[in-house]
Amino acid sequence: MKGEAFDWRETESAGRWSDEYPDNVILAADDPDRFLAELGKAQTYKREALCQALKFLEENELLDLKKMATAILEDEQDSPMESHRLSMAAYSLGSIADHLKGTYTYNSYFFDTHRCTSLMHKQIFEEIQEHPQLWALVIFDCHY
Repeated sequence: MKGEAFDWRETESAGRWSDEYPDNVILAADDPDRFLAELGKAQTYKREALCQALKFLEENELLDLKKMATAILEDEQDSPMESHRLSMAAYSLGSIADHLKGTYTYNSYFFDTHRCTSLMHKQIFEEIQEHPQLWALVIFDCHY
């Protein structure tokens, strides 16, 4: 994953978030309410990242995928500003696809190692409530 999801990472502690998470492992069985609250935060951050990418496409009138693809493929990059806008549009589209596919990226905020996905379905929250002894959150710090 190095180079895809991070260029450096700290896994022995929560890194820059060690003040908030002095113990970087949270067990659902020890504190189910806190566990679900932390998972809820991660879900909120994921939604915000997805909405931010969609907003960029909307604000730049690039929600029409045919229009975006045509602009990129026909190299409508008349200026550095347009080149940057189209590059960010492609990045945003990739980010949206990664979120919807459950691909782990540096801004996934969560990864279910059992299912090998970063998607956070309602079923996960239900499973945690039914079997908290099976769940742990490991907080680590990474940079990309």
